[in-house]
Amino acid sequence: MDRKRYLTTGEFARIAGVTKHTLFHYDEIGLLRPEATLENGYRFYTFAQLDELDVILFLRELDLPLREIRAYLERRSPDALAELLREEDRLIGQRLRRLRNMRRWVRQKAGVLEQARELTPGSIELRELPEQHLLCAPLPDHKAGEAAAAFAAAASALYRESARKGVKSPYGIGSQLPFAGASPYQVNAYSQVYLLFDNPLADALPRPAGRYLTACHCGRFEDLPPVYAAVLDYAGTHGIALSGDFYEDLLLDGLAVPGDSQYFIRLAIRAGTQG
Repeated sequence: MDRKRYLTTGEFARIAGVTKHTLFHYDEIGLLRPEATLENGYRFYTFAQLDELDVILFLRELDLPLREIRAYLERRSPDALAELLREEDRLIGQRLRRLRNMRRWVRQKAGVLEQARELTPGSIELRELPEQHLLCAPLPDHKAGEAAAAFAAAASALYRESARKGVKSPYGIGSQLPFAGASPYQVNAYSQVYLLFDNPLADALPRPAGRYLTACHCGRFEDLPPVYAAVLDYAGTHGIALSGDFYEDLLLDGLAVPGDSQYFIRLAIRAGTQG
């Protein structure tokens, strides 16, 4: 064998910028076999095989699975390459859209975290809130003892709808309680659950901008009844007229805190003039 025409596995790997393990694996699966293999098992490659490896590495950069790369190499032609590149262009476009959506969500989630940091647990105050949008799922009729199952069913439907639309809220799942259900607190009076969005969304209901009486609660949803009582007492003491439904916005959920005992919930209801 003319050694001047051949490269050892180590030499070939160094020139190509890959590991010997990679070359061994490509040989095992039939993707790139050495030009010659001696009886002692030593593998030898040619300089011409560097071009073939470049093709493989290029296709790997496109995230093409090895089995698809092998299939392409067996049928490669200008037409086959053009077809492959068209498909990869389509897939890259999909990935770019997903990345843009994820980047938007990451920035919005960071904004929600910053918003939560500025709020004080236990505080009750009037706040101007911007217009936001609710993707809603109604709660099925249920008795008080069936509330958990009803909430789970509605939340599951909501997540499916969100996935179908290809959107992701930076907030956790919130709940909506009509004013009449707040005093006395009635767990079976909730009307729907929702995902909150800061931007308009098809089929989402707008929550108008305006003045809201808000209360911040750190803890479980089950611990909210005293918070409702405190809000109603505050409104009565300060002559604040309340209207519409109560919204339970989940600002910090299981993604940010280790358990529901540390959830951060903002209670909000439209507020009129003070007496």
